[in-house]
Amino acid sequence: MSRPLQLPPPTTTLGLYRQLLRESSYLPSLARPHVDHQIKDRFRRYQKGHVDNDRLRKKLKDAHHELRVLRAANAGDMNRMQKILLKAFGRTGSRRRDLFSNLVRRPSPATTEELEAQVSGTRAWSFDRDPDWLDGWDTEALLAFAKVQAKTSLPSSPRGPLLPKHAVSPDKDIPKENVYGNPFPEKVARTKVRKLYASLADRVLPPLPESEWDRLALVAEGKFEEAGWYVPSRRSAAKSLAGDADAQAGEWKWQLYATRPVGLVDVAQNKKQRLLSGALDENTPHGNTQPVDRHIYTAKFWKRLVKSIWLLTAKGTRDPEKGGYRVTWARAPFQAPTATTSGMEFFESLPVDASLSNKTQGPKKRGRKSAR
Repeated sequence: MSRPLQLPPPTTTLGLYRQLLRESSYLPSLARPHVDHQIKDRFRRYQKGHVDNDRLRKKLKDAHHELRVLRAANAGDMNRMQKILLKAFGRTGSRRRDLFSNLVRRPSPATTEELEAQVSGTRAWSFDRDPDWLDGWDTEALLAFAKVQAKTSLPSSPRGPLLPKHAVSPDKDIPKENVYGNPFPEKVARTKVRKLYASLADRVLPPLPESEWDRLALVAEGKFEEAGWYVPSRRSAAKSLAGDADAQAGEWKWQLYATRPVGLVDVAQNKKQRLLSGALDENTPHGNTQPVDRHIYTAKFWKRLVKSIWLLTAKGTRDPEKGGYRVTWARAPFQAPTATTSGMEFFESLPVDASLSNKTQGPKKRGRKSAR
């Protein structure tokens, strides 16, 4: 791991695509498949077809920004690396939406009775309407998973807090009558039910596939080889043979300083922006050209970061025999910290049976003594 390379920005879309794939190759092995798939999918989506120039220009601008973010994360930006891993493991972003679709997807009916039950659930509303998106959701599986998540204490969820009151069927919150004592309009009730389910879906952290969940658990325990976790080292950059071009690139462009504010010209050399730009300030008075908030990734760091993400995940399977949805949420066993060798000197003066000396003594009672 090193500072971001100060490479020239790609001039073509294909060059940008290649640099994105090259930068994603330095990500951890378990996070790379999702990032590669997302890069290829977005490139092929706009490769063919008629797209207006304004939309295409915005997409290219976003792609250049994502390239700088990947370089900064690989160079030691912990916050950006954490955001990338949250997207890769489905806690945020498009991967979360795909996992949520798998959670609420209705299983194919195996018998005629199951098919009639699904149809009767769709026709439960008496007014004539077209099937909406809620009819295609397995609300029983969603509520079962939400109840387990509401009982689980999540340390730092990227979504809103899911409380037990949110994991109740929204149908119970719909009144039977309005303020005038008339039956509540069914169209308004259906709209409210859809809104409550959408609010619940926004708080849910969908389960991961069982194999991926088990590999994350191994990384959280520090078993990197068993989980197949590795971080490739960055290859050395190719050096240009055109020495005159390098010298010309390093010349002082006084025209920019004469026509534009200095803060805008030197924004790439700002210490807070060097992780994104890769620029170095050679004129700094203290001689420290490294960017701020740059950290060296170690095995201890990866274990701590992956463990914090693993505690936000779960695995779930449908029970074909009993019905319902089985959920297993990640839980870290409590381990009391042990004193280091340098810290043991603070405990040498304590007696061996100090923990047993106060067992026979009860709490002191306050108040006036009774007169004899």
